[in-house]
Amino acid sequence: MRLTVLGLGGMGWAFAARATERGHQVTVWNRTPGRASELVGVTEAPTVAEAVAEAEVTLVVVADDDAVLDICLGIDGALASVAKGAILANVSTVDPETARELATAGPADAVLDTPVLGSPTAVRQGAARFLIGGPADVVRRLDPLWADLSRSYVHCGAAGAGATMKVMTNLQLIVGVAALAEAIATARADGMDDNLIRTVFAGSPAVSAAARIRQDAVLDPAHPGWFTPELARKDVRLAVRLAERHGIPVQLGPATENLLTTVLSAGGQWPDFAAVIEALTPK
Repeated sequence: MRLTVLGLGGMGWAFAARATERGHQVTVWNRTPGRASELVGVTEAPTVAEAVAEAEVTLVVVADDDAVLDICLGIDGALASVAKGAILANVSTVDPETARELATAGPADAVLDTPVLGSPTAVRQGAARFLIGGPADVVRRLDPLWADLSRSYVHCGAAGAGATMKVMTNLQLIVGVAALAEAIATARADGMDDNLIRTVFAGSPAVSAAARIRQDAVLDPAHPGWFTPELARKDVRLAVRLAERHGIPVQLGPATENLLTTVLSAGGQWPDFAAVIEALTPK
């Protein structure tokens, strides 16, 4: 399949590499040229319009709503440049309203929201999972592609449904890790050492599977990982904004957003939002 990937951050790079390994003809574009230098077998296009012109499917994999709208809309944007019958799949985590705006702006039945559950490593291994919003027949038509790029997908419903479920999933993940960080910080303050904390929490059914994956990153002063505090705060904000639109008086999301803001205000360049514990550690 002729596949284009717009955006070569960690996730976009992983999708381009995975698709190439699975035998797809891959074209890529990135705001900053040269990111494709280590991707064997891909073509790097100089503009969005040229990148998508001959693609059967275009994956948009960028950081936020503004970047998605900037790349997809406009005279030389992706939606104006896609070939007839081609599909644009937005993998980026965005507000469901943004996903619906793209679906309305694009050719009929040509835009899907396809956020993914999983890290860049999971994408490279074909172990990620798509959450998809859009017409069911279009989704099914791309079953071979989903099989090549992931372990499975869930068709969540009409345009925006995939985005909604991704934002809600990330809310659970990020709030859960913040709760774990609170427990670790408090246990440390009461004299418990990290080995004991690791042993007890690793085997505790009270710690979610998603939070448990980040336990070592919370304990590690370097907070290694790939999901930055900036991206985590952005996703929590999306979740809170969605809840507020529906009159849901959420409390945990805003509190977690405040913790992440504290971390970011301190100026540390942490690679993962596991650094939320930095907002809870006495200085």
